Amino acid sequence: MPPPVPAISPRLRSKLRTLAKTQSKAVERTYATLLSLEGYNALTAAARKDIFDSIAFSADLWFQCLLDGKPPADPVMDRTAAFARRRVHQNVPLRSLLRAFRLGARELWRTCTELAEADPALAHELLFEVSPYLLDYFDAMAEHIAEAYLDEQHQQARWRGSLLQQLYDLVFHAPDDAARFRETVEALGLDATLPRIALAVDLDLRDHAPSVREEALDRFALGAARHFEIKPDALVRVWHRERLVFWLPCVRGDSMTRNDQRTADHAAALTRAEPRVLSIGIGLMNEGARGWAASVEEALKAVDFAPRAKGTDDEPATRVHRFSSIAIEESVRSSANVLRYLVSLAEQLATEADLLATLEAWFASGQRRRQTAEALGVHPNTLDYRLERIETLLGAKLDDAHWIARLDIALKLRGVTSAAGHDARKKEKKARAGTKKAKGAAH
Repeated sequence: MPPPVPAISPRLRSKLRTLAKTQSKAVERTYATLLSLEGYNALTAAARKDIFDSIAFSADLWFQCLLDGKPPADPVMDRTAAFARRRVHQNVPLRSLLRAFRLGARELWRTCTELAEADPALAHELLFEVSPYLLDYFDAMAEHIAEAYLDEQHQQARWRGSLLQQLYDLVFHAPDDAARFRETVEALGLDATLPRIALAVDLDLRDHAPSVREEALDRFALGAARHFEIKPDALVRVWHRERLVFWLPCVRGDSMTRNDQRTADHAAALTRAEPRVLSIGIGLMNEGARGWAASVEEALKAVDFAPRAKGTDDEPATRVHRFSSIAIEESVRSSANVLRYLVSLAEQLATEADLLATLEAWFASGQRRRQTAEALGVHPNTLDYRLERIETLLGAKLDDAHWIARLDIALKLRGVTSAAGHDARKKEKKARAGTKKAKGAAH
């Protein structure tokens, strides 16, 4: 509660009563200064009016306390707390709000010193009676609004967390409930009709204990919002299948291609700035609960199946993987017959040494024969023989665009299959070793 109000002389009371009716300049100066502070500088017109009204109310309240000789009543304190609670929803940081109170106190004191300049007889009373009260009063009010602000922030976090859990359940378990999806997204203050792109982020959190992991994710999400140039509240975040998933708002009216490229550029900047990011998968733009879920699946596949290029000191390997880069292979993978056909092409070449390596080098060199021969370290005639042998075995034409596309996808699919098989063999070997160890321990 604010401190006891000092008794003031009739002379000062008369001056303050007049000043209280004409203190608009102090309010306007405070308001103009606030608009340069973080959080205040991006407010809507309606929110700015609320700020101006709250400054005027605070100034009137201080004068009224001095003139009445008593601290503000509980309903007035509740109204002050309501101002603080609204600042949470207006995204005004607490430090900016407290700074606003200090600026207001300074402007009111500046106004009072003008009284002393005009009437030196009041200087002693203003300095030794009013000045200490002003400092104590605004210190107590700042503590009051900070408590209200933090309480509202806590309530908002719990409420938002509940909504995010509800959104998670809808997207992954009830994607056909369009009405509840729309209501939940809008309750979060977001546009349910705006398309979004999902990101699946692999984060290294080994140095964070479970008790502080959520706080680390909060900090990372704030940094991600800055890199993607969006407000933190616009970045929808969930934890799914051991990865951090973001749904990023797209630019309405832009093509899928442009949104995909823009997201990839921002994600690359994020990986450069944040060494804890092991990899990021990017899904395709989509909308609605089912579309959000599909984009997440695509982002996860991009992380799991995108080809991993080896980096160098001059050009590190990318940690950003786009589903759009493997979209054709994934569509093929979903068709069992087509998949078997394309895999069989690579398997047929595997029956003769060097043919697969030759074809891979040929694609890596952009189908340029001289560069391919140099990469393989063979004579051009040897390369010609191998390419002709590939055509003979497969009945293919390496100058036919359709065959080039087929063989390119076949090699990529074989690479993914080989990598998956290698991982499976490693897990099986590890499991056998664990079983053997357990048996040894039992004996």
